[in-house]
Amino acid sequence: MRWMWMVTLGGALISVGARAEQLRAPQNVSAEPWNRQSAELATRSAIAEMNGKPGDALALAQEGIHANPDDPWPYYQKGMALAQLGHVDAAVSALAEAERRFSNIDLWGKSIAIYGRAHAYAEAGRCTEARLAFNEYASVVESHDPKSAEMARRYAAECRPVAVASPAPVQSAPPPAAPSAPAKP
Repeated sequence: MRWMWMVTLGGALISVGARAEQLRAPQNVSAEPWNRQSAELATRSAIAEMNGKPGDALALAQEGIHANPDDPWPYYQKGMALAQLGHVDAAVSALAEAERRFSNIDLWGKSIAIYGRAHAYAEAGRCTEARLAFNEYASVVESHDPKSAEMARRYAAECRPVAVASPAPVQSAPPPAAPSAPAKP
């Protein structure tokens, strides 16, 4: 039986072909340690991010981490918010923390944390790192979801460095103007 599902990753909507035995988001909801407060804060963080408020998303994710430092979802949301704010290294660090906290039986959770790292690097034009992370993601999901693995490898190949604008040339100041002579009556 084939079906389609949609997942948001960093605000991008991705359609993934799936079979019933493949990776599914809700199947491992009890795999990670969580509490009601950390779950609610992570959800509110995701909503803030989707509404274009990465600063609010970051603050809510931080609260979620404080509420339960073992819950991976606030770390994931922190990483996505930091990526939107352009803090790539901090985003990647938070996403790595999320991946570490996802249970070994939650392959889907681990995979989206890896994909988040790849996406953060790609958006920043850091293609060498993006390619490594996209390929890591592809290796993790390939046996469960070959189409997603293929997509990640395509994204890795399509990554282009972001052009860094050259600073404007320094211009010398114009010579000071001569003081004007007082008008004669």
